[in-house]
Amino acid sequence: MLIEAEVADRLALATAEIDVDLTKPPIEAEPTPGAPALKWKFKTDGWVFSSPVIAANAVFFGSRDGHLYSVDCGSGHLNWRFKTGDVIRSSPVYMSDTVYIGSWDRCLYAIDATTGQARWRFPTGKEIWCAPAAREGTVYFTSTDGNLYALDAHDGLARWKCKMGNPMFSWVESAPVVFEDLILCGRHDGRLVALDRSSGKLKWSFETNGPVDSSPLVADSTVYFGTQTGFLHALEAQTWKEKWRYDAKWPIYSSPAMFGGTVFFSSAGGNLHAVNAESGRERWTFNSPKSFLSSPAVSLNTVYFGSTDTFLHALDAESGEELWRFETGNEIFSTPKVWDGVIYFGSNDSWMYALHEPFP
Repeated sequence: MLIEAEVADRLALATAEIDVDLTKPPIEAEPTPGAPALKWKFKTDGWVFSSPVIAANAVFFGSRDGHLYSVDCGSGHLNWRFKTGDVIRSSPVYMSDTVYIGSWDRCLYAIDATTGQARWRFPTGKEIWCAPAAREGTVYFTSTDGNLYALDAHDGLARWKCKMGNPMFSWVESAPVVFEDLILCGRHDGRLVALDRSSGKLKWSFETNGPVDSSPLVADSTVYFGTQTGFLHALEAQTWKEKWRYDAKWPIYSSPAMFGGTVFFSSAGGNLHAVNAESGRERWTFNSPKSFLSSPAVSLNTVYFGSTDTFLHALDAESGEELWRFETGNEIFSTPKVWDGVIYFGSNDSWMYALHEPFP
């Protein structure tokens, strides 16, 4: 388990570049004019950086209080909560009635989605920040010990692990993504790599000019991802040749989202970008000054994202015009999830929110 000083150092490092005050006392959330109605909100004992996952009529998410929560989608009532040994920054993944999530106590957990009981846990060398990926009986995840792991989803036994860089560049912020028989993941040495899913052997890598913290998106036979040097890259998914790159001029930590032939992503400096998926040409950019934005989600021609300005923003996907904003009591890093007409997202005011999605 991490000692308190080490946890504080990691948190300070993670927030230094974006001027976030996690000690700021929460205020009561209020909708702004035009914002949707609140369906429910659920209180935890720590900020909710974790992005929610919806499955089996439940919302699963982690909190800085060290718990994984299961909350009923309809009522917002607690189903169960599971306590890990430290902060949870990771988002969960669901597969076969099991929820998988990493913790700063350095372990990946497999939790029964119905009962909240642990099936197994797997220890690593350092804390786990990023969401795992799961496919066909295997769970893939990165740890800040610099490794990408593949575990048997049933019993938690290691199938393989791959070192993601030398000691200077072993930090991994990019969550792994499954694409066909490959695992895609960014590295701090400036590479996007593709590993064989069954063996962990390197199949190919694409070199950029800066650390790759953005988790890749694969859509329409194209891989999209960003770098800390401010470029969004688009690669052919079969040849891995670059189709285009877009200069956002600010570091990109966001995972992209795709809708209607447009790629949406955020960059540091409070920018939400919309670019043509085929050409990389800019369609529009929305700016929220002096803010840092979450990764976006898109539904019903609307782009949703959270911000350190404490608001969940909703933009028209075609024009970039702001439709409404919903205020919470603190910064929002949690990526929204839209499911069955409801928008779910967490805030650093320690609440998980559920809003009724407005219909056009």
